[in-house]
Amino acid sequence: MSQRESRPEQGPLAVSVERLRHELDRWLEAAWSQGGRALNAIGWRAPGRDFAPAVDVIESPEEFLVLVDLPGCESQMLEVSLTGNMLTIVGQRPEPPVGEHQTLHSAERVCGRIERSIPMPAPVDPDHVQATCRDGVLSVRLMKSERAKARQIQIHTG
Repeated sequence: MSQRESRPEQGPLAVSVERLRHELDRWLEAAWSQGGRALNAIGWRAPGRDFAPAVDVIESPEEFLVLVDLPGCESQMLEVSLTGNMLTIVGQRPEPPVGEHQTLHSAERVCGRIERSIPMPAPVDPDHVQATCRDGVLSVRLMKSERAKARQIQIHTG
């Protein structure tokens, strides 16, 4: 008996159920692997909880560049600190401005308290850190400490 003969034909309902199961598996996998950020993305975030913005960490031979998506945030709403090699961003993203005679019909953008800690992959110099916020992106440049920079080592012949 072939495999095709042992299984009944799949009808439209079975195909739809299989697609739904596949999509649910994908959502659960994203929630498992990405934690709270995945729950934020699909709208299952509990009200009043902190959220962690998306971050890119780019390394060059001399420094790290950390880019943080913070649309709607002004620099005075944010605090950036460095403890050891842990960069921490704390702030507040404002609620949408809804006037007295206005109704909010959809609220998909995450608002409220922001907190994100990002470990640097190598030691950084705490005296050489610069942060700027422009167009909804926080950019933090952290110079590597002298110990963390790559060096060429001369080989002596004996």
